[in-house]
Amino acid sequence: MIEKKNHKKLAIFDIDGTLYRWQLYYEVVFQLLENNFFDESQTQKIKKVFHGWQSREVDFHVFESIAIPALESKLSSLTVPAFESIVDDILNDSQHKIYSYTRNLASELKEEGYFLLAISGSMQEIVEPFSKRYGFDDCIGWLYEKNDHKFTGRTLRQTVGRKAKILQDYIQLHGMSLTGSIGIGDSTSDIEMLELVDDPIAFNPNEQLLAAAEKNGWKIVIERKNIAYTLQKDNDGSIVLAQADRL
Repeated sequence: MIEKKNHKKLAIFDIDGTLYRWQLYYEVVFQLLENNFFDESQTQKIKKVFHGWQSREVDFHVFESIAIPALESKLSSLTVPAFESIVDDILNDSQHKIYSYTRNLASELKEEGYFLLAISGSMQEIVEPFSKRYGFDDCIGWLYEKNDHKFTGRTLRQTVGRKAKILQDYIQLHGMSLTGSIGIGDSTSDIEMLELVDDPIAFNPNEQLLAAAEKNGWKIVIERKNIAYTLQKDNDGSIVLAQADRL
């Protein structure tokens, strides 16, 4: 029987780059690098393109195009218990990598009775314990097939580029409504999701999300050190600083 959750307003959070300062998926990749999980050729390619991205010589998507296939090609040799051990190590070292604004927002919305839903491009197996740690009621992450305590390498659920459809399916399945809903994300992949909610927030947005936020008059929040700067569209259409809050 499907549990009905329609008695609560909904708050939808992206995780990577929004609540978490980096990306949980790539934390897994780099932990596996430390564990010598990849072959030498894969290791060198991942490190080379990552350093290229850090020095702004290559686009981040180039790094993704190397790291993701490398992980997926080797996933079938990774046991679920080994993966869970990696997740534990990452989560135990994650507390200093959390954005204060979004952590506080999640806590405040939880106290106000919102249902907190995380939708992430990272694996379900790391998104789930991470989101529970920060009070989320449910989460939807990238899902890989498992069989006999091992990953098969097959993808069962893809979330990147599908967040709007995933959200629509979720609220229909659980009899929920987007009336009074809040959504927050940081990148291009969050735009369609944010278009669905009543109160969208572009948090530390990339160029594409910033353009969408400016066009649609969405709230823009920039966190730098211990200050959250809220930007909003003025009457003349310009983007102005609305407030600055200590975190």
